[in-house]
Amino acid sequence: MFQILKTEKSYRKLFFAGIINGVGDRFSQVALLALLLHLTGSGLTVGITMALRMIPFLLFGPLSSMIAEKWSRKSVLVFTDFSRAFIALSFLFVQSSYDLWIVYIGSFLLASGEALYGPTRKSSIPAIVQSDHIKEINSWEQVSLGFVLIVGALSGGLVSFLFGAKAAFIVNIFSFILAGSIIRTIPNLESSGTSINEGKKTETSGKILPLVMASSFLFMILSFDVLVPLVNGIENILLSVYAVKTFHAGDLGVGILYSVLGTGFLISPLLTKWITGKYLSIAFMCLFMEGVVLSGISQANSFILVVILFGILTIFSGVGNTLLDTAVMQTIPSKYHGVYFGLSATIANTCIGISMFTTGVLLEFISPQMMGLIGGIFYSSLGIAYFLWTMRMDLFNEKRKLVTVADN
Repeated sequence: MFQILKTEKSYRKLFFAGIINGVGDRFSQVALLALLLHLTGSGLTVGITMALRMIPFLLFGPLSSMIAEKWSRKSVLVFTDFSRAFIALSFLFVQSSYDLWIVYIGSFLLASGEALYGPTRKSSIPAIVQSDHIKEINSWEQVSLGFVLIVGALSGGLVSFLFGAKAAFIVNIFSFILAGSIIRTIPNLESSGTSINEGKKTETSGKILPLVMASSFLFMILSFDVLVPLVNGIENILLSVYAVKTFHAGDLGVGILYSVLGTGFLISPLLTKWITGKYLSIAFMCLFMEGVVLSGISQANSFILVVILFGILTIFSGVGNTLLDTAVMQTIPSKYHGVYFGLSATIANTCIGISMFTTGVLLEFISPQMMGLIGGIFYSSLGIAYFLWTMRMDLFNEKRKLVTVADN
């Protein structure tokens, strides 16, 4: 696995740049939320800030592919990193509750940058790595996610506690600058043979609908992007609720659970490397198991058991994410990766936001345990349904249909 990272030099730079700005962004998030509670003592300001971080994915996610058609992917990533460094400077001027407008505008703009950065970065991966390395590279993406969760959340809280929120903001600023500088050294992030000159790059942003109509695979994946995030939102809310309200473990409990999630993502590649085929089927089996474990968490009567089960759940999630991304990258034509990942991010983040809001409302009437059980049953049901759907699908034929439509 480490040999792949050594071989794929361009991806190696993209990988470390993603870790650096991801960890820095976690520093800023932890410090910012703590600062808001210190200045206002109100959970409402935290809710507004989190909501403002979700809205840009609905507004700007679809634009990522169109912008990448006018500029190179490399230019988009470098520009968003350096721009976010400049925006993050604004948090240094927050002194009192009268400065909340700075927090709100800054949070919105930072999330807007991420809404452009995330899909563009993801669509760059299959463009710069060898096709037979894609599964291993997607495993490294789960490692990156796990590392950011563990190091970013814990270190961010520690730095903020010891040195104050401004120290965490400064780390975030320099992380964006360093990440952008690393990406500048990557020769190219475009697919082989793709021109980035103005007027020569094929526009694909308005052609996704014919692909969806032609391919049951793409229709299935987009429906997955709608339905599964609805449970992801439940998970995100329940994680804090279980730690703080159900088991009275406080902020430390939240930190422990996030660290366990990161550990699960780090472990998942150790299992993924043994999987050599039937990526979709196994991915949906993992989704089914996530539902089983989430249902088990809802019935757990000790915090230690909840911690263990969340770790197991995340291992299944990491394996499933890797295999699903690999199937997508290998099946959808490369010139449509940008528009697909932009659309996917928009749909998923919008649905997560709706789910988190709805879950918050429902928890006023339903116990966290019941909410977790509902989420677990929904996960397992989706896993079974998609597994059966996949049994009737020929990915080779689906890829051929997508290539035919794309070439017309």
